[in-house]
Amino acid sequence: MQQAIIRTFKHVTVAEAARVELLAAGIAADDVAIDVRVDESGPVQGNFTVGDAPSVTGKTAYSHTYAPVAQEDVRDCQVTVNAADAALAERAAAILDRLGGHDPDPAAAAAIAARETRH
Repeated sequence: MQQAIIRTFKHVTVAEAARVELLAAGIAADDVAIDVRVDESGPVQGNFTVGDAPSVTGKTAYSHTYAPVAQEDVRDCQVTVNAADAALAERAAAILDRLGGHDPDPAAAAAIAARETRH
């Protein structure tokens, strides 16, 4: 029976590194998903025009306002692993935890662990 392991990361590069390690650990590529949650409802940093008038900034044109902005790597990423069995699930959890993955529902994880120790 497949077991879902979910961890969140703040940096896309770390989530991608985790995916590489998970694949190397024998988890199928189709069983590892990275979901980057980005709110695209607003402009990126540096794309605001209010207060950016050349008379305010001391510049001679608006070109600096609309120049491409390097996006930070800080995003809310969710890595989901559908492990085929308990051994792969343990390996996946260990990799994700070692790389700083945050369990979005620690109470559920604690309940599962408690239930498993009673059997």
